[in-house]
Amino acid sequence: MAETIGKIYSTALFELCTEQGRLDEVYADLTQFCELTRDGECAEYIRFLASPLISGREKAESLDAVFGGKMEGLLLDFLCLVTEKGRADRLDEIYSEFRQMYNDSKNILEVTAVTAEPLTDELRKRLTDKMAKSTGRNIVLTEQVDKSLIGGIVVRYGNTELDSSVKTRLDKLKAQITNTIA
Repeated sequence: MAETIGKIYSTALFELCTEQGRLDEVYADLTQFCELTRDGECAEYIRFLASPLISGREKAESLDAVFGGKMEGLLLDFLCLVTEKGRADRLDEIYSEFRQMYNDSKNILEVTAVTAEPLTDELRKRLTDKMAKSTGRNIVLTEQVDKSLIGGIVVRYGNTELDSSVKTRLDKLKAQITNTIA
């Protein structure tokens, strides 16, 4: 099975960072870089880096001028390489793969909890403790509020979704009633 570009580049970066003992620093800087470049005006910068009309040297100089001394040197060199190879438009994919490798190496599981109201501290702790116990991993919880759920919770991690929301229960009840009547 052919590997994706994101997988190839992220694996190379991950192995280099691990070898040099700079994994945490590079992960933090790459996360910050990707979050920054997803923003409206900053997203234009990725289009600049991906443009075939601009030379690799100009792109590298731009990266150095903007980020030199502000991020891990290894990451800056990697970003220059990615742009020179015409892969700047794949940075999100590279970051996603790199983040997964980082999380696996640190035994971290990213979990998203969607509720109708913000979680209380007690519920947040109970959820993270239960998830940690059932998965054997360290939980990083992201919370979202969706009033349309009415109540209950939807938990997402990996390719799994656990939906115990009131909205889903009502939808299932409505479908049962409709099937009974029809």
